[in-house]
This record gives sequence, C-alpha cells and structure tokens, in this order.
Amino acid sequence: MPKVTEEHVAARRRQILAAALRCFARQGFHRTTMQDIFREAELSPGAVYSYFASKDELIAAIIAAMMGFVAETAALFSQPLPDGRLRRPGQALAEVIERYQRFELGTVEERARIFPHLVGEQQRDPQLNAAVRAGIERLRGGFEALARAAQERGELDQDLDPEQFGRLAISLLQGLLLQLGVFGAGIDIDAYARAATALIDRELAE
Repeated sequence: MPKVTEEHVAARRRQILAAALRCFARQGFHRTTMQDIFREAELSPGAVYSYFASKDELIAAIIAAMMGFVAETAALFSQPLPDGRLRRPGQALAEVIERYQRFELGTVEERARIFPHLVGEQQRDPQLNAAVRAGIERLRGGFEALARAAQERGELDQDLDPEQFGRLAISLLQGLLLQLGVFGAGIDIDAYARAATALIDRELAE
C-alpha cells in the first residue's frame, strides 16, 4: 500500500475541518450532524472518522486552531519593532485584525458566525471554557503590556488602568466578530481596523 504522507494527512484534516466549519456557520453546533459534515466534505463516514471520532472532536479541533492563532498573534506583542519600541496598542489591534483575515481556516465570515455558538458551548464544556479563557486572557495581557509600555514612554495617561485598557481592545475585536456574523461582507474590515486604531491610539498621539 502507498505510504500516506504527513502532507496528505494535514490536507485531509484541513478539508474536514473546513467542511465542518461551513456547516457550523450555517446551522450552529447542535443542529449540524455528522452526516451534514460527510456531505459537505464529500467524504465517506469512514474517511472522516479516521481523523475525527465525533462532532465534539471537530469542534475542539476548530477551537484549538483558533486559540493557536490567538497565541501566535499575542506573541508578537512582546517583539520590538525595527526602531526598538513596542507597538502602540491600536497598532497591535490592527495587526490582529489583519492576521485574522489571513488565517487559513474557512472564511472570515464563517469564523465570525460560530463566535456566538462558541460562547454558549463554553458553558457546557469546562475544558473548552478554560482553553478559550486562557487564549483571550493571553491576548488581553498583551494589550495590557503595550499600554504599560506606552505609559512608560509618556504616551498614555498614567491614570488609565492598563488591565481595563486591554479589555477595551478585546471588546473591539469581539464587537467586530459579532457584526461580521450579522452583516458578513457588509462590514468593511479594513475601515473598521483604521477607525479602531485611531480611537485606541488617539490619546497616545495627543
């Protein structure tokens, strides 16, 4: 029998996950069946089950991929720019949004549409809840660190709480996801990113 390469395995996993994500975006987690996913992926049940044993495993794999994106993106916040300084918080926010658009799993709108379902799913799955909370907290902590660095440079009001400043940045990201889920392509993501950057960095510029 021909040897199955790692590239083939990775491609097949991506194919199945992308199909599952399309189904979840259309119907939600609970209304989607494994049969829906077989049809969407154009694969036999055996082909899908050889990679994922259940719908819950598919959900967990999609969330793990998204949390991996969050962790990778948050790591950028501690990396200095060519001039040696750290990013301004709004500048970092724009980078998160830009990277989200390039994230290779489904479409921007599909990922946004599962966001409300994810919030509900967390409540029934403590392990998933812990993973998502950890990912969001890591991203929020990155924004907090950038706010503190801006305060040290004298660019940000010392009376502002860096932790809450970080939560503000997260709320702008979550608000974008919610609006994308409702309006889809009707949202100009790049214009949103520019407005959010101007808003969050305005005081720094002043």
